[in-house]
Amino acid sequence: MFDNIRGVITFEAAADEPEAFINAIKQSQVPVSDIKYKKGKIYGNIYRNDLEEVRGLAEKNGAMISICNKRGGIFTIRKYRFRIGIIIGIILSVIMIFYLSNIVMSIEIYGNETISDEQVRSVLSDFGIKIGAFIPDIDIREAERRIVSSIDDIAWIGIRSSGCIIQAEISEMEDPPEMVPSNTPCNIISSRDAQIVDIKKIYMGMLVPMLYDGVKKGDLLVSGAVDDGKGGVYFVHSFGEIIGRYNEKVTFSQPFSEEILERRDRITRKYIQFFGIRVPMFIGKNDFGQFEYDESVNLFRIFNIELPIGTVISEYRLYDTENVQYSPEKVKKILEDKIRLYEKNFYDGEDISIIDKEVFYSETDNEMSVTVKYTLEGNIGITQEIMAK
Repeated sequence: MFDNIRGVITFEAAADEPEAFINAIKQSQVPVSDIKYKKGKIYGNIYRNDLEEVRGLAEKNGAMISICNKRGGIFTIRKYRFRIGIIIGIILSVIMIFYLSNIVMSIEIYGNETISDEQVRSVLSDFGIKIGAFIPDIDIREAERRIVSSIDDIAWIGIRSSGCIIQAEISEMEDPPEMVPSNTPCNIISSRDAQIVDIKKIYMGMLVPMLYDGVKKGDLLVSGAVDDGKGGVYFVHSFGEIIGRYNEKVTFSQPFSEEILERRDRITRKYIQFFGIRVPMFIGKNDFGQFEYDESVNLFRIFNIELPIGTVISEYRLYDTENVQYSPEKVKKILEDKIRLYEKNFYDGEDISIIDKEVFYSETDNEMSVTVKYTLEGNIGITQEIMAK
């Protein structure tokens, strides 16, 4: 391979004293291979760069030297070195191959069932992933995060590049589990310890406890096994709403002093990576203090072969921590907000009503706590399929 690059010349020399020329070559630093004396002529192989030195040795020793053969790619290149069009064509071809190997030529989508390919391509396009986009400039990890956070129907997406092809694998949000089919026999059981305060809409099934009876979690409220009045039993899907009164207790706490994480800016830095060496494409230092770090590496490709050259997109999510001291009044206000948020999330609706609540505060040197005891009313019945024996 190296001989082909350097170029090899076979020379022929004629001399009155061939031994003197041969000894001069052997004593020099010129590497000569296959040297031989045949029919009054001296033959040998030398590298192209050593030709002038061999000619000088021949002249000193009364030899006449000529070239018999040349071989090696260097001679082919030199032959066309003045043909500018060929050189420009080669350069343009390399640039074109490099460019086409690093732009998005096709987008393949997997895993989608309810979302169409066109919808996914539209979403990807919104985040810079589209036909013709330059792959090393695409921040794939950031696109994944933003797509999942902005599209409710997508639970997870994985994006990768394979040559000039972008592959997107999607996991869609699953629908909640289906209720027990209305034609499946089932009972209604209690979801918690409670006292029955109202019985509504018993369309199917047989009521077991009566109004104001107390029940335990798991007790049978409405049975799907119905007496037919003739000594037999048939099974139905129980329908009914049993309103129970029950108690719940929750506790919240808040320290008087805590470290608050305050998020600041998000900074993106780009590098050119060359054989593991990263050359920054920005001015300044990465002296950010406290931060979270993430990066994506996009290597250039030619004919689907990764090159040790590419771009690196680094993301720094900056934050500061601050020690905050709260007064007792402020801590109480924070606890009241926690109670209010809890009630909004769990009790704000028609299904559950707050009948009464008791609030108890306590505190230590480091924190204040609040315990809330609720008296609630709501539907306590849940369906349970009757398993045939």
